[in-house]
Amino acid sequence: MILDNKYMMPYTVPTTAIDGQYRCTPITLAALSQDLAANHYSSTGIFMPQLQERGLMWIISKQHFEIHEYPLWLDCLTLQTWAQPPKGLFCFRDFAYYYAEGGKKASLSAAFKDFDAAERKGTEWTADSLRRYGALCVRGSTCWVVLNMQTNQPAVLDDTVFGSLTFCDEHLEGRVFAKIPLPTHWDREELFHPSLLDIDMNGHVNNLNYIRWALSFMDADFCRGKLLRVLDTNFLISAQYGEQLCCRCSHIEDNVCVHSIVRTADGSEVFRARSEWADERKMARPLQVEHETSRL
Repeated sequence: MILDNKYMMPYTVPTTAIDGQYRCTPITLAALSQDLAANHYSSTGIFMPQLQERGLMWIISKQHFEIHEYPLWLDCLTLQTWAQPPKGLFCFRDFAYYYAEGGKKASLSAAFKDFDAAERKGTEWTADSLRRYGALCVRGSTCWVVLNMQTNQPAVLDDTVFGSLTFCDEHLEGRVFAKIPLPTHWDREELFHPSLLDIDMNGHVNNLNYIRWALSFMDADFCRGKLLRVLDTNFLISAQYGEQLCCRCSHIEDNVCVHSIVRTADGSEVFRARSEWADERKMARPLQVEHETSRL
């Protein structure tokens, strides 16, 4: 639903989106931003397969995520995204995830009771319900370009690309898309090959897999008791199926890491990221299985 030039939709955290402590995962939060972008763009009447028929495709360049609190299993959220006016060849899109009204569940019992309520499902898509949201969970920005698939060069942006898309000037304040310097040493390096399941609709490695690899090939002791708080990503070159890649990680500060993925054949860098981490007790509440008033 488009409200105030923003695309909004309800979302209930499913079983497939949680970690071992029932918290929504960073990969899910990143994937949702792209689902929102695709839904919003498609609402203008132009679909990505139509662009591909014209030899064009959307390519994500940079991302900035700030996680304020991790939602838990069956929490209900209100998701928002909006497009900013383009700057030259670059398109910018912000997003924000809030707890929906009553969406931060007091216990798992309360969550299941609400999840099964038909009256909730019938009203969550109304404009009034989408506007009545609570505390912020996640805020972020993304930078995109439209690429000519034959020349591999940015395409000219016009109405044939944007359709009826409207823009919103609101943007994330603070340090966004800052340069990520490479460290002088790497604490961990892992070799691997992208599989067939890692390839996207454009024939390249899906960008979410770079984030998954970067957050997977880390030292377990460093991550113990911590949760990701800030993530900056820079997508440099598209990796292909069958190429050998090396994922590198360096702990540059107590709670900060730099990540880099390179092609071993020529040493070219395909992805770079910076992650900030915080005490998990400050980032997510524990799951309450029963109400506090229960004798159990």
